Amino acid sequence: MKFQGLNAIALLEGFKGILALSVAIGVNALVGEDLHQLALDFMSEWGISPVGHYPKVILMMVDKVSNNSLILVTSVALIYGVFRFVLAYGLWNQLLWIEWFAFVTASLYIPFELYAIYQDINVFSLSALLINLVIAGYLFRVLKRGGNKSSIDNEC
Repeated sequence: MKFQGLNAIALLEGFKGILALSVAIGVNALVGEDLHQLALDFMSEWGISPVGHYPKVILMMVDKVSNNSLILVTSVALIYGVFRFVLAYGLWNQLLWIEWFAFVTASLYIPFELYAIYQDINVFSLSALLINLVIAGYLFRVLKRGGNKSSIDNEC
């Protein structure tokens, strides 16, 4: 089955929503836990000595994590996940305002991705930029033609 452009972008947005919700569930599971002890147990299980320099640094960082910060991360991940699901739904159903919103949000990432490449060029940064340019370009073409997706998909 050949994916139509907006449907493919909707699937990508839905996947990002699933990842965000997975992060929210995982981080929320840590609320109320003794993170220091969990880190020590993890190091013990993997044969890492907690007296080394880097394990000590990690343990100091873990000690600074509070339940409030975990709840904040959970909340942000939930909001981001819902945002991605709304984008996926709107793109799948060809809602014009969502197409505009998706174009604007995709375009906003481009300067940051260019800066990341400027700082350290690597495959991940280049791939993220390329994928985002393709998505933003496709959404621009859809919007330029008045949202008539079928004529765009027949050209591609």
